[in-house]
Amino acid sequence: MRMNGETAIITGSTSGIGKKIADIFLKEGCKVTICSRDEERVNETVSEFKKTYGDSVLGLLCDITNLDDIKKVVETTVDTFGSIRILVANAGLNTTYGPLEYLTPEQVASDAQFVIGVNLIGTINAITTTLPYMIKQGYGRIITLAGAGVGRPTPNMTLYSASKGGVDTFSKCLAEELKERDDDVKLNIFMPGMIDTNLGKKTQVIDEWKDEESFRRETAIVLEHIGTNIEESCKKIVPYVLESCKENGKQFRGFSLLKMIRGGRKLQKALKKAQN
Repeated sequence: MRMNGETAIITGSTSGIGKKIADIFLKEGCKVTICSRDEERVNETVSEFKKTYGDSVLGLLCDITNLDDIKKVVETTVDTFGSIRILVANAGLNTTYGPLEYLTPEQVASDAQFVIGVNLIGTINAITTTLPYMIKQGYGRIITLAGAGVGRPTPNMTLYSASKGGVDTFSKCLAEELKERDDDVKLNIFMPGMIDTNLGKKTQVIDEWKDEESFRRETAIVLEHIGTNIEESCKKIVPYVLESCKENGKQFRGFSLLKMIRGGRKLQKALKKAQN
């Protein structure tokens, strides 16, 4: 096992990508703190993991936008496991799918505060509370999650894309600062690809734009052609959290770009056929 002796916090880790990363880390011998703001899901996930991994997993309630919450997660992790060597700032969400023009200024303001608060401010909170421990011990590995909107415009997910663009820029800037230090603290940026998770399932489709059934049908077609297997994607993180990692500030993919390009060609035909 490549991660024996490692300790990690993974935010937003009771479902989807975060939960899969936690499972992979635990299989590799890492001790992992999982957390989310849903207490029932935290308890369920801890109970599930403990059956296989015993005391290697710790579960804590945490609203990532609340600085006191994430401070408590970091402090409890250090008290329980003795250190915090890895942070995966995974927590993220979206509120609506559809063009911004269909939302009132009040809706946009509310959604922006929520989405940017969790995705960007939450990432910043997790890093700034963890980083002092890493600097003190002279070692740390941080992974942030980029997403739709990073590198190319993504219509109908404007606020989500803005938040992830912010995460990408913040991460690259901080990585440059870390390069100036003599200790071994590194930050890299994970692009998981298009994966079928609660991010999509729990996001509301704007009725005035498209009916829910049509949107879900089209999404299923998109996933079929350019979707990424969650386990294959998340395993790509492991080399970037090991001591042997030399990269700092690198944006790395959990998906095959060639497969996505080839799938994209077929996707356009499939969507056109579905709309006829």
